[in-house]
Amino acid sequence: MRVLDAFADRDAQSAGEAVRVARGNAISLHRARVLAALGAPAERIIVTGSGFERAPRFLSRLKAYGTLCANDPDIVTALKEPVLAAELLRALGFEVPQTLRSAPPDAQGWLRKEIGGAGGVHVRPAKGAAGRARCYYQRIVAGRPLSVTFLADGERAHVLGFNAQAFSLVGDAPYCYVGAVTCQVDLALEHSMQMRLDRLVRITGLRGLNGLDFMLDGERVCVLDVNPRPTATFELYEPDFAEGLVRWHVRSFFSPVPEFADALQARSFKARGYRILFAEHALRIPEGVEFAAWCRDLPNAGHAIAAGEPVLSVFADAATPALVQAQLAQRLREMKQMLADWRVDIPPTRQLDRMRSEATWESKR
Repeated sequence: MRVLDAFADRDAQSAGEAVRVARGNAISLHRARVLAALGAPAERIIVTGSGFERAPRFLSRLKAYGTLCANDPDIVTALKEPVLAAELLRALGFEVPQTLRSAPPDAQGWLRKEIGGAGGVHVRPAKGAAGRARCYYQRIVAGRPLSVTFLADGERAHVLGFNAQAFSLVGDAPYCYVGAVTCQVDLALEHSMQMRLDRLVRITGLRGLNGLDFMLDGERVCVLDVNPRPTATFELYEPDFAEGLVRWHVRSFFSPVPEFADALQARSFKARGYRILFAEHALRIPEGVEFAAWCRDLPNAGHAIAAGEPVLSVFADAATPALVQAQLAQRLREMKQMLADWRVDIPPTRQLDRMRSEATWESKR
């Protein structure tokens, strides 16, 4: 197996032949490097992650290199066109925040986002933010940020579970995505979400692992975004399936997978979570370092990381989400103590804004 990755980190190398296809020192993908790494067309399965929402037509080019397991570029384009997506979601029965392509007269209480952006690094308070060619505006809504992870097969949505999302200030990004923990919601929300996600899948033809972000305020649900590709949260459900979720993801592009419902019913709720650790200062990964088993997305020895960039992820599982949160906090403290010894002086040539171009930290997954 060949893995094309923005980092080609230790995890990627352990999975197969890893090729770094980043654009310079940024996290975005370099298209020419991606195509060069694929080489000649062949009988292969190509599975894509994030990073293509800003340029869905690039997915069409990948079809020439093998059998592509990714949602149709037209679907991705439609779901990432903010006003069109908002109208579609409303037609399916979802509540959606007021969404505009141009700045509102009074920007107080609004956010400016970028079309195809991911990971939250592109989100800014609209008041005082400069307009961009690919930006849109969404009214702020109250509630807890949650997501639902599901496997679509063109006919229905097989819900894997719900996740409490975490956001934090990183660099100059006030809404940077830093992780998630699985959570339970009441049966009424489960049923209504299942019904509307099934409609979404039948109308759009979505396939594979996908996600939907929403705000939950009491019983009120307000949908923010649909992610028509594998989201980072699917890793929280991977241990529940002996064959792994990527195999199910691939199968869903060839035919419906009603048998996946049986695999879902055989599970019991397990609290799991992860947090992305961002560098508080510039550092360099030393040779021979050993990371704990609960660390993933491991950087290579000698790799220089600027302040504000992701270092790795820490994972935890426990009996309850609260225990997972406590475990994650402790593990983050341990890792920060380790990183303190790796501090170096690196010129500030790589800013967090470099993450906005074509992909985010999720491009590692």
